[in-house]
Amino acid sequence: MINRILVCLDKSTYTDSAIDYACWLAKHHDASIEGLVVLDVEGIERSVGPVPLGAMRFAKTSIANKEESYHVLMEELLEKFSKRCESAGVRHTEFEMQGTPAEAILHESNYFDCVVVGLRTFFTYESGAGADGEYGTDDDEPGDSLEKIMGQSLAPVFAVPLNWSPDNELSALIAVNGSPHSMRALRQFARLYGRCKVKITLMHCSDTGNGSTEMLTKSAALLRAHGFDYVESKTESGDVREVMGSGYCEPFDLIALGANGKGGVVEFFTGSLCRDLIERGDKPLLIANG
Repeated sequence: MINRILVCLDKSTYTDSAIDYACWLAKHHDASIEGLVVLDVEGIERSVGPVPLGAMRFAKTSIANKEESYHVLMEELLEKFSKRCESAGVRHTEFEMQGTPAEAILHESNYFDCVVVGLRTFFTYESGAGADGEYGTDDDEPGDSLEKIMGQSLAPVFAVPLNWSPDNELSALIAVNGSPHSMRALRQFARLYGRCKVKITLMHCSDTGNGSTEMLTKSAALLRAHGFDYVESKTESGDVREVMGSGYCEPFDLIALGANGKGGVVEFFTGSLCRDLIERGDKPLLIANG
């Protein structure tokens, strides 16, 4: 059961999609949401650069002005979050933190059942929309908070692309290989999407083209026990990063996979695959960890 959802708010329009999904998930589970904003103190200090001898007062003033401007932005983000939650009829709270964004989010996420964040993150002070001032274009300057969060969060992380909104009927691709990381993705998906109308494809990749019939059969049985009526199993031949190209993933509304893994047998679930999908930026991801 999902009772508490943490949604991470930044200055980008990816935040709008993150709030929409968090509200949808909260209504589905009768859960509450916390909207979190983080003041990137270290980033603001770095933006001032080296301070020449005798210029410390100017540097401190510049930092204070930037912090004040950022506080205004944080208040605007929390106000927008609150209004959207109230419009959706969702219980919510707001919270501000200071520090390194990824570290602050990871600390707060310990007390929540799942984390919702944009597929591109702009929590750090230096990140932004680039010269054109528009998020979702090639000159964006995103931060690396998502990669840090997905590698360490105890809670599942839902990464939402720009201009994406959930639907009560969707199709999901769950990548499995029998490792603890893939099984965690399977179980966390069942928790997050139980009672939804979802068409699920379980996909196993093998260099030899041979799949584990028992593993796929038991995985499908677990999902059906959680109320998912449509579950299909597939075994594909080849390297998973090549198989899961944009063409293969195109029919699916959501991709679920594990975040960690080291060594040959779980190479399927190393961060490299997650990074590929994040870089592509066209599909929402459920990233299992913990």
